[in-house]
Amino acid sequence: MRILYLYLLAAPILLAACKSGQKENKENAPVEKTVKTFHEIDLSGDFTESNCNNLLLSDIVEDVEYVQLETTDDCLIGEKSFYTLTDKDIYILNKKYTKEKLFRFDRTTGKFISTIGQIGQGPKDMLSPSAIYAENDYVYALSNVTNKVYTYHNNGEHVRTTSIDRGQGERITVIQNKYIIRHQGLDYITGENNYKDGDPNQYIAAAVYDMEGNKLFCKCDTLIDKGQLTLDWDPRRWYYNGQLNFYNEVDATVYVVNEKVITPRYKFNLGENRWIVRGKLTKEYLKYIKFHSFKETANYLYIYWNQRQKAYFARFNKETGKLDVNEQNPINGPLWHIYASGPKNDIDGCEIYFEPGDNYDAKAGNILFTITPDNIDAAREALKKAENVKFPEKRQKLLKMMDDRKEDDNPILVIYKLKK
Repeated sequence: MRILYLYLLAAPILLAACKSGQKENKENAPVEKTVKTFHEIDLSGDFTESNCNNLLLSDIVEDVEYVQLETTDDCLIGEKSFYTLTDKDIYILNKKYTKEKLFRFDRTTGKFISTIGQIGQGPKDMLSPSAIYAENDYVYALSNVTNKVYTYHNNGEHVRTTSIDRGQGERITVIQNKYIIRHQGLDYITGENNYKDGDPNQYIAAAVYDMEGNKLFCKCDTLIDKGQLTLDWDPRRWYYNGQLNFYNEVDATVYVVNEKVITPRYKFNLGENRWIVRGKLTKEYLKYIKFHSFKETANYLYIYWNQRQKAYFARFNKETGKLDVNEQNPINGPLWHIYASGPKNDIDGCEIYFEPGDNYDAKAGNILFTITPDNIDAAREALKKAENVKFPEKRQKLLKMMDDRKEDDNPILVIYKLKK
């Protein structure tokens, strides 16, 4: 996270075409629409000592599967790695010892298949990949250093390299191998990327490109007025009905974005809890709401945030508008980087740790959790104590996989499948 010294003006929500070095086609610019599924959620109150004990993982999860990832000298997975799934493959961007590699594993067996591409500065190489995304038979790697998206077929063949605008967003989504959605994040300002007195700047919340790198349209916010605005390095996002949703900190609104439009779906009233920091960073900013992840089904929106060094999980009923909140003491984590166990796991009883950033995401809609030497003892203990779980036979299967696992083996991947 970094601090941007920007000027903020409360302005109407708009969809604007941003300067990208390409000729703008204003006639074809998409028009933002208010849809029937739009909701307003009030998080302006005091949720201290909120104890809704009936938040269950089974409210949003319908099944679980486990994959023991094969371990060889060619595919050792580091602690800081990024995962993405398709129906048949698991792709992992390994960051072990700063030596980036992109691995492909079989989703059913966990068998290591191959390394995709290579790190380097050649015309078909990746340089400093920072995020990955997969769809069908293709995998895409984004680099914040080169501002390029590298496309590979799952057989390892390089397909194309696409240059896009400068910035620090760590997420991309690709639609049908035709469109790239850049989840912009911090430092995406148009023009000179530096504030000049009297000149408005634009914070780009999300942008859509074609595969040649032409920016088709984007969501911008004008940042003027005085003060300091803290923007998230990696804004929260999730998939619902196969489409990308993202939380925009500038206007506290969730948008859905596809190849045609960017549309608001949820508006948060945060009141004095709004995550805006004035002046020098101190412990005072801990009192503000810091969103960490969202999960969504047809019935519920699950929200995880940190505030006052507490972890809060909320279940928003989209039909009734009711909001149930559960406060938890954090498991660990300094300042706003708090780890929490989340809703009660009545699926298999495994101790799931919800982490800030929620690095593991998939378009199909899953919660991914990795069992490693750091958490295997806690997970095993939780499994043994769990009662009245919906899948007791799967709990036993996971226990056996843990017993068979060697200390230096690659992680066990636990995939909780979200309800539609």
